[in-house]
Amino acid sequence: MIPVLFMGSLVMESFFSIPGLGSYLLDAIRAQDFAIVRAMVFLGSVLYITGLILTDISYTWADPRVRLS
Repeated sequence: MIPVLFMGSLVMESFFSIPGLGSYLLDAIRAQDFAIVRAMVFLGSVLYITGLILTDISYTWADPRVRLS
């Protein structure tokens, strides 16, 4: 759900002209500022991986039949 929230912030900030990371990323793409785009892609991937790890941990916590190996 974390990646969906990140993509939703991109759409909402660009649609309603709200200053934030989404509009900052879109401005960087338009200006071809690749360092900012690379950093935002890295941030998005870290959030995605963190979300997957937290999901796996919560499954093991909620259902005792699931084990981490």
